[in-house]
Amino acid sequence: MTPKSSYVLVGLFVLLLGVALIAGVLWLSTGGPPKDYEFYLVYMTESVSGLSMDAPVKYKGVSVGRVRDIRLNPENPEEVRILLVVLEGTPINAETRATLEVQGLTGVAHVNLSGGGPDSAPLLKDRNEPYPVIESKPSLLVRLDDTVSELLGNLIDVTDRLNVLLDDENQLQITATLKNVEAMTANFAEQSQRIDALLSDVSALLHTARTATDDLPQLIDQIEEGAAAFESMAASFTETGENLQAASSDLQRTVSASGQDLRSFTAGTLPETSALVSELRATARNLRDMSEQLQSDPSRLLFGPPKTEPGPGE
Repeated sequence: MTPKSSYVLVGLFVLLLGVALIAGVLWLSTGGPPKDYEFYLVYMTESVSGLSMDAPVKYKGVSVGRVRDIRLNPENPEEVRILLVVLEGTPINAETRATLEVQGLTGVAHVNLSGGGPDSAPLLKDRNEPYPVIESKPSLLVRLDDTVSELLGNLIDVTDRLNVLLDDENQLQITATLKNVEAMTANFAEQSQRIDALLSDVSALLHTARTATDDLPQLIDQIEEGAAAFESMAASFTETGENLQAASSDLQRTVSASGQDLRSFTAGTLPETSALVSELRATARNLRDMSEQLQSDPSRLLFGPPKTEPGPGE
């Protein structure tokens, strides 16, 4: 073999080795054997500062793809159109949401996918879009910004209300109210001794009422004993009246039985006897009426008959 041909073989070997080396590097850079990917679109209205081409796409923190393209939506310039290349088999469905997340202080951002489950409906392609569209939700920074803005708005509103409340007129009214409260407190302190005395009187009154309550059963027993005595006296009056009435009847029968023999004797005394009998009957009736009144109202014996109201013209 001539030296010239050996140089050709060496050069050819070096060339083939370089091609193989380049192919190996490319193969390693792509992550091994060729894989199948799927394309998805995401529309965001917030700023995508920090997000760049080939930025990672993660599903619940696991890298599943890359950002292929970033541009404004030609139909709505307020939106940013992001094209994602995601590994086939990634569980993306109709409930999956895309969020822009920033890593630490570097400001480098990536797209994170989350949400959905085994029972969620599959994500279908809209006929007006070349690829299925994953809905986006605000990032943490946007949510914090909205919350802070809302809090600032509420703080400003509260400040305005305080300014209205603390104007000159209201300040005068508040000062007058505080003075009235101070005067009321001082007056209450001055009246504390009177209040203590009043409480002492109330305590004594309660003690007296308690003592009277303790003596009340004994008083009731005495009243019941007096009522029983009145009832016994009324019964005696009733019995006396009945005896007098019986005696009057016997006397009348005796006079009638004497006949003609006694007529001459009774000619002078009969009027007096008749008057006596009438008085006895009246007395018996009065005693009976009195006993009935005492039975119905024993207090008459102590207080007498009730007073009657004078009639018209009396």
